[in-house]
Amino acid sequence: LLLFPLSMQAQKVTVSGYIKDAKNGEGLIGASIFIKELLTGTTTNTYGFYSLTLPKGNYTLVATSVGYRKNIKTINLNDKSVELNIELQEDGQELAEVVVRAEKEDNNVKAVEMSVNRVEMKTIKKIPALLGEVDLVRAIQLLPGVTTAGEGASGFNVRGGGIDQNLILLDDAPVYNSSHLFGFFSVFNPDAVKDVKLIKGGIPAQYGGRGSSILDVKMKEGNAKQLEVNGGIGLIFSRLSIEAPIVKDKASFIVAARRSYADILAKPFLTGSSAGSKFNFYDLTAKVNYNINQKNTVFLSGYFGRDVFGQDFGFNWGNSTLSARWNHVFSSKLFLNATAFYSNYDYLLDSDLANKRPNNAFRWTSNIENLSFKPDFTYYINPSNTLTFGGQILNYDFTPGSATASSNGDVRTFGSAPKNAVEYSTYIGNEMKVSSKLSLQ
Repeated sequence: LLLFPLSMQAQKVTVSGYIKDAKNGEGLIGASIFIKELLTGTTTNTYGFYSLTLPKGNYTLVATSVGYRKNIKTINLNDKSVELNIELQEDGQELAEVVVRAEKEDNNVKAVEMSVNRVEMKTIKKIPALLGEVDLVRAIQLLPGVTTAGEGASGFNVRGGGIDQNLILLDDAPVYNSSHLFGFFSVFNPDAVKDVKLIKGGIPAQYGGRGSSILDVKMKEGNAKQLEVNGGIGLIFSRLSIEAPIVKDKASFIVAARRSYADILAKPFLTGSSAGSKFNFYDLTAKVNYNINQKNTVFLSGYFGRDVFGQDFGFNWGNSTLSARWNHVFSSKLFLNATAFYSNYDYLLDSDLANKRPNNAFRWTSNIENLSFKPDFTYYINPSNTLTFGGQILNYDFTPGSATASSNGDVRTFGSAPKNAVEYSTYIGNEMKVSSKLSLQ
């Protein structure tokens, strides 16, 4: 009796692989894989990977995703595990009427994820935009429980929580100030964003701890099939993005940039003391990925952005992030995503008088810097049981404030001393479907 479960497990074979978009090679998040004969299945993770352990035999595998054509494969599972990668074609068709679809009324009690909203960029781009510019943070403020922090203020509030209680991630790297232009626009370039996930409650263990919410933003990996250029000229800023394959179906990149030009347009009209006014923002987003082989894929992504405002006395702030990720398939059941990231947020108060009257000047700097390594493992025990585990080491370097002031040739330096902290963490999570009516996390 004790050996019976082991013998039953030995008679099973695993089929695993990636589900990707046939047009650009992007991994599809949440795509469904269904086995007709057994009436069982699973969904892909955030990297498009899936794993199913089944008894030996012949099966019909159906891969589907919203907005894509169904792909049906016949598989023969003998003694060896099978690697099956599937590409789905976009399902474009003309409709005679408008079709409105929504989640089932009881969907909130059929999924173990609580208070989670996932918004596709295709949907965000259809929402009426401020001054004609699509904005991610503005879009999520339309969701239940999310409110603006106020015009001219950056960030957002979730269910009464403070702005600083939200963890905002861009390809796993934290972004401490998510706004341009005093909160009117976010730092996320819509041309470079692939997936947006807002978690308002029941935060999964792998995210660590935050008092209010998690905004997890994933960047596009770049078109792996062909060159694609997007751009736009708006009232406030212009943008341009380029994505293309480096090696077709194996490596690709995307580069996206934005810059406001109100200062350039206003320059001819500024005279006298206002001629030296500065008011602009810009950002650059880039990502490259390389599919080494069936078991190894690497990603490198980065963001750099800054806001500059002021005349004789001005201020500026900016975010910088760099993420390096490695996806490795140890076996048909064990998946690894290892991430190393660097994040820096700084702001500066500065008097431009240093060049005009060096004897009367003021300068204040402050920043927070992160360096981290984080391995995340997913073990697909069977279609009804998934184990996640991993850890993180996170280094913080704070400069609360450092100031230099000069008056009539007298220079003073003051402020708080730099501080350092290191945070270690481990986690383990299990999601189990006990029966058709009961699931546990």
